[in-house]
Amino acid sequence: MQRTNRNMQLLELFESGPPEQHTLSNDMASLLNRMRIATVTPAGGDEWIVANVRKVGVIRFGEHQILIRPKVPVSRLFFMMQYALHPKMWLDEPIQLDSDQDLLSVMAMLFLQQVSKIRQNGIIQGYKTFNDALPMMRGRLDIAAQIGRRGGLALPVETVYDEFTTDIPENRILVSALHRLLKLPMLDPAHRAGLHKLSESFVGVNILIPGQELPVIRYTRINARYRQAIFLSEVILRNTSVEQINGNLTARAFLFDMWKVFEDFVTVALSNCFADMDGKATRQETGTFLDEGARLALRPDLVWHGSNQRLAIVDAKYKAPDSANYPNADIYQMLAYCVRFGLNAGHLVYASGPGTDLSHAIIGHASTVHCHAVDLAQPPSELLSQMSSLALKIINSGPHTSTGSNLAQFIP
Repeated sequence: MQRTNRNMQLLELFESGPPEQHTLSNDMASLLNRMRIATVTPAGGDEWIVANVRKVGVIRFGEHQILIRPKVPVSRLFFMMQYALHPKMWLDEPIQLDSDQDLLSVMAMLFLQQVSKIRQNGIIQGYKTFNDALPMMRGRLDIAAQIGRRGGLALPVETVYDEFTTDIPENRILVSALHRLLKLPMLDPAHRAGLHKLSESFVGVNILIPGQELPVIRYTRINARYRQAIFLSEVILRNTSVEQINGNLTARAFLFDMWKVFEDFVTVALSNCFADMDGKATRQETGTFLDEGARLALRPDLVWHGSNQRLAIVDAKYKAPDSANYPNADIYQMLAYCVRFGLNAGHLVYASGPGTDLSHAIIGHASTVHCHAVDLAQPPSELLSQMSSLALKIINSGPHTSTGSNLAQFIP
């Protein structure tokens, strides 16, 4: 759907929807292709066919704004992201939304709510160590720096001291996310005003350098109330980007790769189930090749290891089949895993499908490829129950089935 609001041209797309014809500028069509948001092909004149929409969110460049809506409920999308990042702190609480709210508006609203709670209850502080040259002694003398930099002069004094400050990792993550949101021109004016007001409470807190690894937060009784706000901050910082289209035009985006959200959720949820059994689960395992020349690398999404062998291989596939069957190419890929790792079963997990599991017994090789569909429309607790049931099926189809019955006690 395409509409115009004053001078702003708005284009609304739907993730995994059928191909649609839209009137687009060359820059917009090029951007959709280059950022792998969708597959865009010319239909003549200014008309283009937009298909295979695989990201969700919002993007703005010049006088154009693109809104991409997910096929799953927004609350489910947030749950999957939260669980993948922090499995032990997910909340089985539906997010109250208006039907027309987009992902950016939801994120800004939730972020404002969480950070406002923190401000009301008091922003935490911590000790930070400083190395500085001062006109008087403070803290302790840095003898090596004093001799090396000052050549024995008495002043200034090279000191090391601790200061109780709000400039700590927890607050830096919040402030960095706050400023990142404020840089998005498509942000709702009410949310922008709220974020500006919040920023006044974090004076003196430094912003993280863009691109640097986010600090790892160890939660204690003191900073436990920061959990939700930091989760939202991590999502904001990881999914906002700036794309230079040409010398005069910049695109700012808040986008999610749905395949990545689904893959992270499936592998983390199944890993947690497997962790309650013997062995360990490895995500994105590398270092194994299909051929003797080591040119065909294998990288399954999840491998469950026993004490001396691989017990199961799982690949997550976020795409809807076009027919009553699952894609042949995915089955061929899983067969390669089974052959190389000597397994009698492999498992493909889809975000949607025919509604029932399908199994393909391979002729000439003692392997069966199992295809499973996950219903993402279910509430969080039911979705996790689906993953636990799936883990049971995977365990019971493997070379060792005696442990499968023990998993029932861990189903939420």
